Amino acid sequence: MGTTNFGNILVAVDGSDQSMRAVDAAISLAAKYDSILTALYVIYIPFGERLYPRAVWYEEFIKEIHGEAKDWLAEIQKRGKENGVAIELKMNETTESVAAEIVRYAKENKTELVVVGSRGKSDLEKLFLGSVAAGVLAYAPCPVLVVR
Repeated sequence: MGTTNFGNILVAVDGSDQSMRAVDAAISLAAKYDSILTALYVIYIPFGERLYPRAVWYEEFIKEIHGEAKDWLAEIQKRGKENGVAIELKMNETTESVAAEIVRYAKENKTELVVVGSRGKSDLEKLFLGSVAAGVLAYAPCPVLVVR
């Protein structure tokens, strides 16, 4: 049996404790396999442009999201640097599901491993495997590591 080599790893992040644990696991694997590591934060836009004109709320919404994410994205970069792993940060927007955007990104970028936290920020998701993790696990084009 051959050795698995993950040359391109994607970790989905949202600032939750679970996603930060996923970051730590992804950094460890990236260091071991000398992998390219990308941290993807998917911003869910609840309304499409047709339903609610983007110009009315978009700039303020994105400014708020970036403000909230600034500290934990910096922490992700710091953790990578401390472990000798460069992490490319990506922020993608979607009006579809967050899981679908992660899967789309993984397919388009030939990801060889997706790492996700078992639950996200939602209180409801504390009861069971998070909907994002479950969606990625079901549809990803590559192996998925779910971190608790």
